Amino acid sequence: MSRALQWVEERLEEPVTLADIAGVAGLSSHHFHRVFRAVVGETPKAHLRRLRLERAVYRLKVSSDTVLDIALESGFTTPETFTRAFVRRFELSPSEYRRMVRSYREYSDLVRQSKTFEGFGAETPLTLRFDLDAAPVWVERTSEWHLLALRHRGYGGLGIGHTSIEPWKLLREFATAAGIPHDFGRLVGITRDDPYVVDEDQIRFDAALLISGPIDPPRPFTYRTMPAQLCVVHRHTGGAEQIAKTFAAIGVQWMPSEGWRLRCASPLEVHHVDRAFAAAAPISHTDAYVPLEHPQHP
Repeated sequence: MSRALQWVEERLEEPVTLADIAGVAGLSSHHFHRVFRAVVGETPKAHLRRLRLERAVYRLKVSSDTVLDIALESGFTTPETFTRAFVRRFELSPSEYRRMVRSYREYSDLVRQSKTFEGFGAETPLTLRFDLDAAPVWVERTSEWHLLALRHRGYGGLGIGHTSIEPWKLLREFATAAGIPHDFGRLVGITRDDPYVVDEDQIRFDAALLISGPIDPPRPFTYRTMPAQLCVVHRHTGGAEQIAKTFAAIGVQWMPSEGWRLRCASPLEVHHVDRAFAAAAPISHTDAYVPLEHPQHP
């Protein structure tokens, strides 16, 4: 089932049928539908639609794409069907949500200073709206990352809003026992869902270790990749319970220019550690990464 769920997550902009998903799991459509609902708590169709709607919220927030484009790329045949589904899920229309975000940005602009960082050019053409006490922020082009990952659902005990490193300890124990070289200095967290939009028990969070190349680990571990990409990076300050606010601040404060914009992709949190961790988490600092994109610069 975990393989089928991962396969769906990677194809939210593609036509996907029940038979396609069942084939990934190696089951008949009828049997898979029953098992999926029992394990996930919703039907495959409802699960796919929910993920597409939640992704559409992020696109409405960070992009200038039309509601029509977002509707069609989210698997809806018309903007009307998209709007009806959006209203049922979030109790306001896509256009109303976008106006709300724009109004908040305009308000933010009134109470914050604006500055283009010295040295920003073709590779980093963005303006940051920030206050004088803002934490360090920069733009970084990452290399391709190979990751050994472990999925967690909900806030319970780790990831967004928590300080537990239990999943990373499990990952490191497995990697060490299996002889998989990995980065001891960085713990990666992939935030698949917006906690301001998605119900707590449906939050998807992947704890991960950086490894040297592709592997085929046994369940519940998975292998994932993150492409080389340009990211806004914000040095997170404050407690772990505030990390979601750091991601939200990037979404509101960073404004695109010359075609650049925040990309509709999962943000990352990278926890830097000074030594091998034991019971307590010896995290020295945390950086929040949000990918950027440009239509003419793949």
